[in-house]
Amino acid sequence: MISVCMATYNGEQFLKEQIDSILQQLNEHDELIISDDNSTDTTQDIIRSYNDFRIKLVQNSLQRGVTHNFENALCHSKGNIIFLADQDDFWLPNKIKELTQFLSKGDYDIVTCNCALTDANLNITQERYYIDKSPIDKSALENYVNNLWLGCCMAFKRELLLATLPFPEKVVAHDLWIALYSQLHFKCGYYPKVLQLYRRHDNTVSFAGCKSKNSLFYKINYRLYLAYHLLIRSFIK
Repeated sequence: MISVCMATYNGEQFLKEQIDSILQQLNEHDELIISDDNSTDTTQDIIRSYNDFRIKLVQNSLQRGVTHNFENALCHSKGNIIFLADQDDFWLPNKIKELTQFLSKGDYDIVTCNCALTDANLNITQERYYIDKSPIDKSALENYVNNLWLGCCMAFKRELLLATLPFPEKVVAHDLWIALYSQLHFKCGYYPKVLQLYRRHDNTVSFAGCKSKNSLFYKINYRLYLAYHLLIRSFIK
């Protein structure tokens, strides 16, 4: 069973296009879990309009932020293989099939693919996100300093999810947390084919864009907090 976990917040502009690109790849036993972070636009209406039993909408009564919104979706998932999905990208037709096969045949615990960068209208601005190096070509320490992992390109086994939950209480980027823990404790693989369009636009909702999180003081404290929890989790799991 495949679980695609998506976090939404005021994503009405591109959401339908993304949901359509995912649903066409799911079978009747799979699921699309969408956690909505108290959107104030028509995001929830768009999701409900599908009336598709594979879509499961869970709603936050108060805003929890990107990381814990994703965590909420992941906690409601039931699949043995899990994909992370952003609300504004576009998945190419064979993404789920190819990445699932790659994960299974390589006996990996987590895999990541390549993607193309686009503008708001899905015009390609960069044909390959990973050109010289993939996240797997860098050590956990190198990604800890300068992360290359993209959550929207990941697929992983349920065992890995259970090992990384719950996320640290304070805001830690969900994809970086999962990626670093995976590199330390699980088998990781990189599939170089472009399997999705990674849309970049002015209204992107991301951890990196949060206010006051670009200062040197914050970055140092954030890395120390992350390292502490990676160390603690390594001993208690």
